[in-house]
Amino acid sequence: MVRRTAQKELVKRTVIMSCDHPTAQTVYERARLQMPNISLGTVYRILRQLVAMGEVLEVGVDGASSRYDKTAFDHAHFVCRECGEVTDIDADIVGILNSACCHSPHNIESARLTFYGECEACKSRRIAKANE
Repeated sequence: MVRRTAQKELVKRTVIMSCDHPTAQTVYERARLQMPNISLGTVYRILRQLVAMGEVLEVGVDGASSRYDKTAFDHAHFVCRECGEVTDIDADIVGILNSACCHSPHNIESARLTFYGECEACKSRRIAKANE
């Protein structure tokens, strides 16, 4: 059984209240506003526990720090290669997972689907800069 502590509740609440898929560093900075004595190591440890318990989803980002998502079930993400922003994508990952299970001899238990490209804000900045 995993103990519920004030620190664990704060870290979990910080992720749940975030709409931006924060890094552990960002969770730490936000949590410190309410609990100045919390350490970065404690935040990392608690995030690992929350991921293991299925309460938070860890989103791996190529070449960057992992991000943490309050939506703990399998779903798709978009990662901007320019600014690193991570957003949820409304994609039929369940359909993809079901199709993979039906056409594979493997016992597939979960899936992660990540799209990479340029977000709308970065695209607008690039176009504006090109038009200068």
